[in-house]
Amino acid sequence: MSLPFFIAGWSFVDEVKELAEPAPGPLTPGCWYHFQRDAEDAEARLLAAGIPLSAIQGVLAEDTRPRFELLDNDNFLLNLRGVNLNEGEKPDDMLSIRILFYNGVLISTRRFPSRAIADIRHDLSEGKGPSGLADVLVAIIDKLHQRIEDFVEPAETIIAEQEDEHSAEKSELMPLNKRLIKLRRFLKPQCFALDEMLDALPMLLADKRLALANARDTAVRINESVSFYLEHIAIIGQYQAHWHSERVNRNTYLLSIMSGIFLPISFLTGLLGVNIAGMPGIESPIAFTLFCISLVTLVVIEVALFKRWRFI
Repeated sequence: MSLPFFIAGWSFVDEVKELAEPAPGPLTPGCWYHFQRDAEDAEARLLAAGIPLSAIQGVLAEDTRPRFELLDNDNFLLNLRGVNLNEGEKPDDMLSIRILFYNGVLISTRRFPSRAIADIRHDLSEGKGPSGLADVLVAIIDKLHQRIEDFVEPAETIIAEQEDEHSAEKSELMPLNKRLIKLRRFLKPQCFALDEMLDALPMLLADKRLALANARDTAVRINESVSFYLEHIAIIGQYQAHWHSERVNRNTYLLSIMSGIFLPISFLTGLLGVNIAGMPGIESPIAFTLFCISLVTLVVIEVALFKRWRFI
């Protein structure tokens, strides 16, 4: 079953107000429209709105990395990523928010619901949200980064707890490492995309340079934190591997020492056991006692020699 194309819309022309679903055709400048990008009629509706096919392809592409592309006449395309906080989904399988500003209209598209967009819509309905299209765009970026930051923050605690954990099998670091690697895959290009947007600074965002710079700095800080955590995990992993190797070597060494101690004893007992002429001293009632004493004496001598040679 195909999802409806229109999700929500807000006008910022004279006053901030929620819009009903627009009829197919041109969209109203000064408005923000949030669409379902995998709806069956998505491409047709955007074409009917007068959006060029090249821009539509950027908005509806299946798999994209974060990027910024300046189009003609100060129009632009911005692809962003955020953590997937939907039920049953993995947060590190980052969802994509595609944003297109074209001829005074701000369009955002999604495939999966975004908590960041939901927060902005809720704020607008409460009368305390963004007051213009530029504010909407900055709010989307900030909310996406806030959710990513909230997801990454517990990593420091997990790493600190696992620092003294010797067993890699029980460690939570491997799953955390995989999650952070997935995040970094999109965080780094997201920083580059925001850098390019700051350099281009479209007319819509002319008075939002400081807010965009702060958003870019937040993305850089999150990316640096993720990189630091990954390096820390790698160091702990090396320590755990070294500790495991040392333990194996120590156990092997102890087994070798024990073998060295008991090998002569085994040889003597075996030699006496297979003596075809009969065991010597069998006629004496104290022969077995003397034999045991000699074995103990042999063990003591071996241990003394091993200590003298610093084997133990």
